[in-house]
Amino acid sequence: MIPLVLLASCQRDGYVARVTDLRLVSVDPKNGYPGDLVTVLGRNFSTDPAQNEVTVGGAPARVLEAYKDRLLIIIPDNAPGIRLISVKGPAGEATGLEFNYLKVPDKEYLVSTIVGQQGVRTCTDGVGTGATTYMPTGINKAADGTLWFTDRGGNAIRHISADMTVSTEVKITESGAAVWQGAFDASGNYWYNDKAKGKLYRFTPSTNTNTMMASGLDNPMNVAVGPDGFIYVPCRNGKVVYKFNPATLEKTEFAQIPDDGPAFIAFDPKGNLIVSVQHGYRIISIDSEGNETTILGTGSKVETMYDDPNGDPLKTTVRSCQGLDIAPDGTMYVGDAAYHCVRKLTPDATGNYANGFVETILGGSKGYADGKGLNAKFNEVDGVLVYDESTLYICDSQNCLIRKVTVK
Repeated sequence: MIPLVLLASCQRDGYVARVTDLRLVSVDPKNGYPGDLVTVLGRNFSTDPAQNEVTVGGAPARVLEAYKDRLLIIIPDNAPGIRLISVKGPAGEATGLEFNYLKVPDKEYLVSTIVGQQGVRTCTDGVGTGATTYMPTGINKAADGTLWFTDRGGNAIRHISADMTVSTEVKITESGAAVWQGAFDASGNYWYNDKAKGKLYRFTPSTNTNTMMASGLDNPMNVAVGPDGFIYVPCRNGKVVYKFNPATLEKTEFAQIPDDGPAFIAFDPKGNLIVSVQHGYRIISIDSEGNETTILGTGSKVETMYDDPNGDPLKTTVRSCQGLDIAPDGTMYVGDAAYHCVRKLTPDATGNYANGFVETILGGSKGYADGKGLNAKFNEVDGVLVYDESTLYICDSQNCLIRKVTVK
């Protein structure tokens, strides 16, 4: 009797649901540019591409491939902003999915894999993709131009030489350790954290000496060396950024973030400390007097990544920013582990980030793919390094890879 009652109810409302109706379910990716390849998932599409009429914001899209449950389309031209996707076919017509047109970037960003094998979780030294990583979390540039990265899971500090030979420099054997991110000081020492054990270490490559410098830290996430030469460590659970004198190891509180806790930090060219507030869904700037200003993010948790079409940093969503680096000209590159993307935040002419322009330049879809811009895919972006004006490096932690980005 229940099905009959439901049917009668539907008939009284003037609609009877049928499994043969054309339905739209999702679009992947949700953000992009004209000319991008996008998959529309749904139900009861025609398997003949010519019988599926797809429009995005009223502009016709070309259907390359057609299956009962998905269509592969080329996004047509439209101005930046959110546009509705409509599909019309033999089984009916449906509208409702949204595609967010982004401003086309001024440069190309080409992603390639240089170290590791996708999904292979081991710490094996070797050359390039002949080496493997367990979970790379942070990457830095040494004074000689070589690369160093932290490998969580493997709990190791590892080195990539100019010929792409990967070697393990430090191995932490303490049970339950979790090596996270580090930074070089002016003397060439490499400072890094064991965030699980709450310890700060200093490794001196010239003497091959690894020394614990501080303990009792509550979830230290990464390290930054300030313009004053002091060592800065954000403690997420402790909700404080500490400042260490490298000579005496005297520890003082530089800033407290009582509501959400600091996660990852870097200094901008003005000497302001940039802080990713991981559970606050924003990035803030702290000046020398302790004044805090939100420069990126809405402060709200949003499951689906959103880029403001006008590039407004305060209207753009962030989730878990675990990679952060700043170029000498002030351009900031932010890796978001939850959105699997890298964003570029360009300050305004006065150096103000909140009034600047933000855009997603890489990724945005979980997976693995080398390629250009948003067509590249990552599985949790952790460390981000601005190597020079034409090169970035990325720790793709859950894919177990180091990726190189060539900027053209």
